[in-house]
Amino acid sequence: MDNNTKIIRVEEKYPLSYLQCSEIYSALSKMLTPDSFNNPDSYIIRSVYFDDYSETAYYDKINGVNYRTKLRLRIYPPNYDNVKLEIKEKKGGAQQKHSLQISRYETEALINKEYDIALKNKNIEKMLFENDIPINSMRPVVMNQYKRSAFMHVINNIRITIDRDIVSSETNFDLFDEAPVMFPVMDHYEALLEVKYDNFLFQWISDLFNIYGLNKEAYSKYVFSRRLFENFIS
Repeated sequence: MDNNTKIIRVEEKYPLSYLQCSEIYSALSKMLTPDSFNNPDSYIIRSVYFDDYSETAYYDKINGVNYRTKLRLRIYPPNYDNVKLEIKEKKGGAQQKHSLQISRYETEALINKEYDIALKNKNIEKMLFENDIPINSMRPVVMNQYKRSAFMHVINNIRITIDRDIVSSETNFDLFDEAPVMFPVMDHYEALLEVKYDNFLFQWISDLFNIYGLNKEAYSKYVFSRRLFENFIS
């Protein structure tokens, strides 16, 4: 069965100071519905990102290319069985995400660049082909992890998340490592707020962001997770 899903959304990002993080979290907790996965206030996300040998995804983001894609594997520890292979496309402020649930065996094959094994799953092959991903020219480049608190509003499928304790490794790509050694990503901010929605965002939410002095920025957890590459290789 093909369990490939596609989601088209608008996405905006706002880096948060410690004070902003505390205040906006408190406000959102009272005004929106907490995600059922918060358990009770957050859940963990861990991802391995891929790039080609020309570092196309990295430099497309750095150079502000209007249309760009990223390929990643994602899990939600302590659940190590539900693995998602995702392709995230962005065009301006809009994004489209393609998601496919795959097995641990297929995940490890992709991380180990054993692509002939992974592509035996024809759903993986189809997803990569339809999105023009040259998998044989790619390899894992960084793993990151963070705690996410999420809030929702059913109208316009509004979802607001706050990501904290963002850490990464550019040498360990073991998505199933129960205690990986990773290092902090953010120097000047406490957290990152992301707001995603269909059609339009309510004015009262935009006003809330203005009250707490939030400034929209083109922040990328992928780019900031690649500190070693950025500082010593690029």
